[in-house]
Amino acid sequence: MEIRAQLELVGVEYESNDQKAVMTFLDKEEKAVRVVNFNKQKYDSDAQKFVDDEEKAAQVDEWCDKYFGTTFDNIESAIGTKHDIYVYEKFCSLWECEITQKFTEDMEGQVYQTKIDDVIVDAYAIKVKYKIDDKQYESKMGYGVYQQNLKEWFVDPIKKDRQFEKFKEKFGVSIEDKDQIIGQPLMVEVKKAMGKYLYGDMKNFPKKKK
Repeated sequence: MEIRAQLELVGVEYESNDQKAVMTFLDKEEKAVRVVNFNKQKYDSDAQKFVDDEEKAAQVDEWCDKYFGTTFDNIESAIGTKHDIYVYEKFCSLWECEITQKFTEDMEGQVYQTKIDDVIVDAYAIKVKYKIDDKQYESKMGYGVYQQNLKEWFVDPIKKDRQFEKFKEKFGVSIEDKDQIIGQPLMVEVKKAMGKYLYGDMKNFPKKKK
């Protein structure tokens, strides 16, 4: 990642039925442009397309207010303002991003010894974050169900309770005490589900001796 300081916003275009704002920043020193996208829709990997998402739309509105002092529909009013741009390999951003890597085919069957960096509980999954070769990865214990006909995610409360129970069985602490395992060693084996989805299978912590 590279930070390009104080680049001027020189253009704003709206795409995808005005759900996506494409902002162009001028990098005079490099004789280049840096493009930042704000998308009010969320990518659905099951449907393999972007779908409406109220939470993502609200998040984008917050970004517009924070970085431009305006609304999503009026970002053009911020043309001429200058901002630090964080340049990554495949995208640019107005802030530093945590990049979660995807497992690759050559990792299948490999077992990695690492440690837990963070445990996040969101609306649809428990996410355990860790590093392999200094790159950020995560394993999910999901409890969300995608309804194709409604094109929307929902929580399965029974599955959620089961995942919380599995978390306690695997790590020896309840989800409320998840911060206690941050920094603890973790063994992860890369496996493939349904013949195509690679994931990190987290091994159970050793049971404490009574």
